[in-house]
Amino acid sequence: MADGQVKLSRLELKVLSLVAGIAPGRALELAPGRGALSAELVRLGHRLDALDIAPENFSASRRGVNLVAGNLDDPLPFEDSAYDLVVCCEGIEHLEYQYRFARELARVLAPGGRLVLTTPNINNAASRFRFLFTGFYSLAVRPSSEFTRNRYIEHIYPLAWWQLRHLLHTAGLAIEAVATDHVRRSCLALAPLWPLSYLLTLKALLTEPEPRQRSANREICRQLHSPALFFGRTMIVSARKA
Repeated sequence: MADGQVKLSRLELKVLSLVAGIAPGRALELAPGRGALSAELVRLGHRLDALDIAPENFSASRRGVNLVAGNLDDPLPFEDSAYDLVVCCEGIEHLEYQYRFARELARVLAPGGRLVLTTPNINNAASRFRFLFTGFYSLAVRPSSEFTRNRYIEHIYPLAWWQLRHLLHTAGLAIEAVATDHVRRSCLALAPLWPLSYLLTLKALLTEPEPRQRSANREICRQLHSPALFFGRTMIVSARKA
């Protein structure tokens, strides 16, 4: 591998496929890690800012990347409506202030701007099965330490689908599509439970008395039982600022 090149993960390849059709513009990547996706966004023609709590871990080429240090639990150090595209892979589950983070995402996006955000999918069938017997989800299989804090590893607030949708929609970011990077074979083994899960979930969600939310709950049920969320390892959300 050439100097300054970092291999894209399967998740980053999927995210790249989702943003490849977006016209080049001002872009921001949050928590870029080693920087493989940042380098590809620059290659696609985006003018890129990137923010990470540990910028020293960025090992891809920094050509065309304005890399700054920052904490996603703090207000983002960028102007209002500054970006046409914001990307954040596997960051939100590490944060203490997720609703504030969602409002910050909406603030820095220009009207009509696109957000692509990923987080572990704790709603897939195998994760739900694990929760039934252990009280913990896949990729959040035990309590976070009460004595030490590792921001790079600990998923202190894994999000259910309805929670992720709620914090984005209430911040003014309308979800347009959901995808995944990988179908888990353990989820496929539980596929016979899909009809029962759909019916029981719909029955529970339709007890909502408020008509607009009841309509939204129908969509939430359909999304929860889409192939991406019922069988997928990661939630990949594409949203747009109204």
